[in-house]
Amino acid sequence: MEPESFFHVALKVEDIDECATFYREHFDAELLERGDADSGAGATAVNYAALEVADKRVYLFDRAPYEAAGLSSEIPPGFLHFGFVVDDIDQAHQELTAAGIDFIMEPSVFGDLKIAFFADPAGVRIELLEHRHR
Repeated sequence: MEPESFFHVALKVEDIDECATFYREHFDAELLERGDADSGAGATAVNYAALEVADKRVYLFDRAPYEAAGLSSEIPPGFLHFGFVVDDIDQAHQELTAAGIDFIMEPSVFGDLKIAFFADPAGVRIELLEHRHR
């Protein structure tokens, strides 16, 4: 599998507004969007802010999408995962599964994205993202 690009870092924080202000004030971050847990279900039932810092996104979550979906136990605040864009998530999933990698979350559609999660040998969570409508 060859990722197309590095897309984002996701962090779990206790106060999204406080952290978003920190990144705006000290890293000249731009707020791209806000999400509300009440408008989602399962993995999308999370509060979040998406920021652009330099040329990358930083997502600030109140809980991880895989926590919200019941696919993992509660994760403490801090680093959640980083994400790579791939051209074909099903092909990437097939290659990685054939190589013996177990997925935390199988490929799933979320609006214009198809995403999947797995972990490296040290347990670091990695998200694959496919933009479905380019």
